[in-house]
Amino acid sequence: MLLESVFALLKSVPAIFYAITTGSTITLSGLYMQNRSESERNTERLRHDALMRDRERDMALRREVYLKSAEALAHAQEYLAAFARDDLDADQHEALIRGIGGDLNKVHIVGSMPTVQAIVAANEFFVRSVADLGVEQLPVKRLKEEVKAQELLIEAAGGRRDEALARMREMDQAQATQSAFWDVQNQILTEAQTAIEGAIERMRSLKEALLAAEAKLLRDAAHAGIAFGALVVRANVAIRRELEMPLDADAYLGLMERSQEALARNVGNFHEHTMEDRRTLAEAHAAPPRAAFVQWFGRSKETAARPAAEAPVAQRG
Repeated sequence: MLLESVFALLKSVPAIFYAITTGSTITLSGLYMQNRSESERNTERLRHDALMRDRERDMALRREVYLKSAEALAHAQEYLAAFARDDLDADQHEALIRGIGGDLNKVHIVGSMPTVQAIVAANEFFVRSVADLGVEQLPVKRLKEEVKAQELLIEAAGGRRDEALARMREMDQAQATQSAFWDVQNQILTEAQTAIEGAIERMRSLKEALLAAEAKLLRDAAHAGIAFGALVVRANVAIRRELEMPLDADAYLGLMERSQEALARNVGNFHEHTMEDRRTLAEAHAAPPRAAFVQWFGRSKETAARPAAEAPVAQRG
């Protein structure tokens, strides 16, 4: 009876109601499916945006680290070449590489293995080259100190010579050239001049050796810089790949290899010309003849040995 009553009730419902209900159900189902799809797309878009933001932050961090490391490598290359510069003191030279250790170490945090390997290879070569050039620089510094010592010796002997000369002129004007004091001053003058000539001769030899040592240091520093530059090029290629910057690596490596070969030839030619000219440069500092320093009062005081025009005032006319 109850089932029959339910069927009778359903039959009494107008058909239009079923149509409306069915249409609404279909519409709601469509909206649900649309909203669900849209929600999934939004979720995927948000996930993708988050990944892109993370990737951009990672690339920005890497870009900053790699640009700093590239700058550090350039300073290291300049530091090697500056071993042969005599216009930089020790503090200025060290300032070229101040802080590069930290910049290069950051690559170990964010870099891939190929990039880290390229940086490590360049850093190892740099450390070896600094040690080798530092040892080679020691004779240059020693020779410079010895040249400076000879210059001080010449300056001191020149002062003694000039003082003796002044006193001898006073004695000549006072007609006292036959005194024992004249002999003492003449001896001081002769000894001072001998010391000057000996110091100038030693300085000539020292400067010749210094020029040779500086030329060798310049050549080796330049070659070290060029060899280090080849490793820097490899590191730059690895960095560009990691930063996804388009580059024809083979063409770039070929270009840089030709450039480094040209630099090596120029360094070799410069060194050859320097070695050819070093004797000429050293001879420019050779001791002048004794006659350039010793005048009449530095010779024998006896008047018979002097030209008439050089006789003391007391014996003229």
